[in-house]
Amino acid sequence: MRLQITDQIATDFSDAAGTLLFDLHTQQWSDVIIDRIKLKPEILPPLLAADAQAGTVTASFSDRTGLITGTPVFTGAADNAAGAIGAGVLNPDQGLVSIGTSGVVLKGEEQAGDYAGELQFEALGPNKRYYSMGVTLAAGYSLSWFKQTFAANMSFDELVALAETSIPGAHGLLFTPYIVGERTPHNDGHVRGSFIGIDSQHTLADFARAVFEGITYSLNDIFKIYEQAGTPIHQAVAIGGGAKSAFWLQLQADIFNVPVIQLANEQGPGMGAAVLAAVGLGWFGSVDEAAQSIVSQKATIPPESDAVSIYQQQYQRYTQIYANTKIL
Repeated sequence: MRLQITDQIATDFSDAAGTLLFDLHTQQWSDVIIDRIKLKPEILPPLLAADAQAGTVTASFSDRTGLITGTPVFTGAADNAAGAIGAGVLNPDQGLVSIGTSGVVLKGEEQAGDYAGELQFEALGPNKRYYSMGVTLAAGYSLSWFKQTFAANMSFDELVALAETSIPGAHGLLFTPYIVGERTPHNDGHVRGSFIGIDSQHTLADFARAVFEGITYSLNDIFKIYEQAGTPIHQAVAIGGGAKSAFWLQLQADIFNVPVIQLANEQGPGMGAAVLAAVGLGWFGSVDEAAQSIVSQKATIPPESDAVSIYQQQYQRYTQIYANTKIL
């Protein structure tokens, strides 16, 4: 898109880091890796910080869209990195929880770190800003699959209302959302999902609630990686489908056992791109200043202690499923 608008080739630090050819410490293409794989360095695009000007709207693009020729265009960032900025996730103890087709837990980092390959670690810039993230492959996709297969005549709101009629822990029923394999923390394309603990008393409501809970347990796996690394998340900001349901927001707070923030105007990556452009234009002195001015919160959902206790027990059972169902 940037190339179409400006006729200028470039990439930002976050997308560059995703190629594994980017040196996080120097924030340049890695000469070591480029030499090792015998890649021609001239094929790699120039690197720009997320708030750097990448060019201007060309006359030809103006003719096609109506945008004014010469309008400054700023580099921007990868979707989840921009989403974190747009959600105001700026401190290392905050986490972004984005539930769409997949599910993402992302955290800002003050310096380049090492999670032993369990998490993706990337640079964002400016000022050597970093972030790390883990991904559940089938978050909202698991819910869509369940609805289409077992509750096709229900709306999403009706499915949520049905799940709410069950109890925390879904009467002991567990679901693992590995229906297309899993990425974090297992990095296993062969494992498949499962319902565990089915008995004759379980209802469709229990199955629906177990799916919501299982998706959230899988995201909690990522929270536990941060906790074990000594960099825990103390507050989560929810965006995406998981932020549109009061039931699911409370479920996240109870399973993660941290307060969950609901935003007043949840635009995610689009808002983050706007923040970066505002900083690039000089309207604000920093990304932090711009985000604090633009992003507003609607509500804080605290965990409920009784539910937390139940979910901690259920989560311990959940963590045993992978080792006993993976394909050897």
